[in-house]
Amino acid sequence: MVTRYQIKSETGEQFSFDVQNHKDLAPQELNSHSDLPDWVKLEHNQCPVCPFHSENITYCPAAFEMQDVIHQCSNCISYERVELSRLAEEGTVTTETDMQKALFAVIGEKVISSGCSRLNSRQWSLGYYSILTTPENLFYRSLSSYLMRQFFASPGNFHPDLKGHLDYIDDVITIFGKLFERIRGVSSMDASNNALVSIFMSAKLVRRKRDDWLDDLKGKMGLSSTE
Repeated sequence: MVTRYQIKSETGEQFSFDVQNHKDLAPQELNSHSDLPDWVKLEHNQCPVCPFHSENITYCPAAFEMQDVIHQCSNCISYERVELSRLAEEGTVTTETDMQKALFAVIGEKVISSGCSRLNSRQWSLGYYSILTTPENLFYRSLSSYLMRQFFASPGNFHPDLKGHLDYIDDVITIFGKLFERIRGVSSMDASNNALVSIFMSAKLVRRKRDDWLDDLKGKMGLSSTE
């Protein structure tokens, strides 16, 4: 199932981006593409957590997925007002926002749905995706994704813990930080740059506020923070 994002600006410009789940895409399949910018190549600001090697893989799967967004929106300004629509199997949602927030949503979903094995494990939650999100919502999604991953890995012997949750968040911080380094200076305007910085900073805020939000969650469940 293809999810489509449509962006309509006040000036009449329109952009359309399709998102597909590429969890099963072998990165070698991208090698046949040509004439892509250097920043899409795997070795360009490659993530330290990347499991791939440039000897046999040419392009970063996450960068490959967002390169059409960067190309089309290189002249877009962050504060420009737009109408953003997300057309998916579960329905269509439309909202008014600014270009930076619109590209936050588009880039976030395209990259998480890419062939990057470090990010695609979060892809399951996108079917319940809010078109615009907040750092606290990202916290809940990262927590549920992390715990559900543990459950499905060992459903008959499920003993949940949060020992690796911060590492789970750190992967997102690292990857989106490197994606920003890839496109720094590529866009002549600031919308796509700022969208990536916003994703990066949101992940940093999730990490910093995680324990506070865990305590809030316990309180909502009628539990004390020491339980």
